[in-house]
Amino acid sequence: MLVFLSVAFLVYGSMHLYALSKVWLALPHSIGLGLSLVLFGLVMTFSPLILWQIAKQNWHGITVALSWVTYVWMGFLFLFFCIAMVFDLGFVLALLLGFRWPFSEASALLTVGALALLVMGYGFFEAGQLRVENVRVATAKLPQWAGRVTIAQISDLHLGVMHGDKFLERIMARLRELQPDIVVATGDILDGQGDDLDELASRFHAYKAPKGAYAIIGNHEYYAGLDNSLRFLKGAGFAVLRGQWAAAGGVVFVGVDDPSVGTQAREIGADTLKFLDSRQNDSFIILLKHQPMVDGSAPFDLQLSGHTHGGQIFPFGLITQLTYHVHTGLTQFADGQRLYLSRGAGTWGPPIRVLAPPEITLITIERENK
Repeated sequence: MLVFLSVAFLVYGSMHLYALSKVWLALPHSIGLGLSLVLFGLVMTFSPLILWQIAKQNWHGITVALSWVTYVWMGFLFLFFCIAMVFDLGFVLALLLGFRWPFSEASALLTVGALALLVMGYGFFEAGQLRVENVRVATAKLPQWAGRVTIAQISDLHLGVMHGDKFLERIMARLRELQPDIVVATGDILDGQGDDLDELASRFHAYKAPKGAYAIIGNHEYYAGLDNSLRFLKGAGFAVLRGQWAAAGGVVFVGVDDPSVGTQAREIGADTLKFLDSRQNDSFIILLKHQPMVDGSAPFDLQLSGHTHGGQIFPFGLITQLTYHVHTGLTQFADGQRLYLSRGAGTWGPPIRVLAPPEITLITIERENK
């Protein structure tokens, strides 16, 4: 974690240095401007760490305000950085080809800033456009009596300071429309701020899927505190699967913790693994695993994952594909196993999405005759 944080703040600090150097070059130089830019860059670089410390004090009002300032700025900075890099590439190409570059430092700064604001505005809009992705899976392993079963997958809501009552009500309204047999939550339902979420849990609990609701632990449940997260998920009506299995609607669900929780907790329990080995030929097994890391030796037919948000803000989606070697949506492997990777419904950090719209997934498991 220390190495990860060090790299993260080094990258974030470098983005500030790059962006604020553009401001320095575009404006008349002065000691006051230089000191202001340095101070602003340092404060905003470490603002997520400052926010984390304030959230631990349970100062709710200050936490909410600072969260919006910190994460909206983070989104703007990332978009500014990407667009400015494109401008710099254009400048280099124009120089190499002998063309006249039409932008001064000041006009380039204004243009890049305006474009970043426009994309950010669209990002706020896209983040509110919740989609339902329909997936159908035919299998001979579904019992005759089951006919078919519908499963709603929700993932990466990040309930807390940035996403509260109104956001959750949109999720619950869509679930009521879909009327799935079973609801599964594949991690990061909570954010890491550790707010009092009892009222949100009661909203979840008011909706009862007829054949049950199951959840797993994601990395942000761990950041929010396992006890707090387990209390929330159980209060919301979920059975939390931690290396355990449950049968519902003619299928078998297995859930594992995110690797951030620790080596022992993330493994499938010995009793569960023994059960799966004995049932893998005649039961349709759905593995709930937060990160889309596929273990081909694990006995499952369909793995449901989240975590990546589909990149959330382009071009991060390209990075997540390179990291996990899978794309969002349904992937079928040569051995017949399948993975569905959800883009999730919420956001982490910047409350925007660009070319990665939020989703709830409705998975229909149907019987296929042999």
